[in-house]
Amino acid sequence: MPDSYYMEDSEKQYAELPTAFARAVRLDSIDQKPHRNLRLANIDDIPRLCAISFSATKKFATIPTLADLADDYDEPLIFQQRLALGNIYIVSEDELAIGFIAAYPMDNTIYIAEIAVHGEHQGKGIGRILLKAVFRWTTERAKFEGKPRARVSLTTYPDIPWNGPWYQKFGFVELDASEVGPWHVEKMTKDADERRLVRPGYRRCCMLWEADPEPN
Repeated sequence: MPDSYYMEDSEKQYAELPTAFARAVRLDSIDQKPHRNLRLANIDDIPRLCAISFSATKKFATIPTLADLADDYDEPLIFQQRLALGNIYIVSEDELAIGFIAAYPMDNTIYIAEIAVHGEHQGKGIGRILLKAVFRWTTERAKFEGKPRARVSLTTYPDIPWNGPWYQKFGFVELDASEVGPWHVEKMTKDADERRLVRPGYRRCCMLWEADPEPN
């Protein structure tokens, strides 16, 4: 689901990041096919990103307790902020964008704010391609900065099949937000208190993926 987290303080926290490097990632050899393309998004993609986000959230309509989230999607301003803070990768088929992942640095990790695939294109492995792009960006960044571990984080519903269990298949593990950092603690608090995402039978959790940076 979209992660409408306010960005004002985050913009200050990451204003000094090396912009050129933050956007540098090799996009070749990540499951490219003749009719499929993986690329970085730009501001002109925002209307289509909004449409994909809206389509993807419709899956929540199948869960009565969370059905209202089916109409929850991120507005253009959120995508503008995400482009300024980090990277948004897009997968297109026949030049039509069908999925994206938005991620940016937070608490010494790369935080996935949203991953979404248009409802008509789910089940094609698009989500896996998008995750691999962020994993590669994160490992290259960790190697560049001399960090011992590449780390990717997110917040999600651990008991919904296409949320927590799906991320576990790629090596994400559940842990307390305090083990990741204060921004993740604040994010979890806002999800519960302001966004009211915690419902009877459906809790939220923080998850983390870690790996050694790729050798030189």
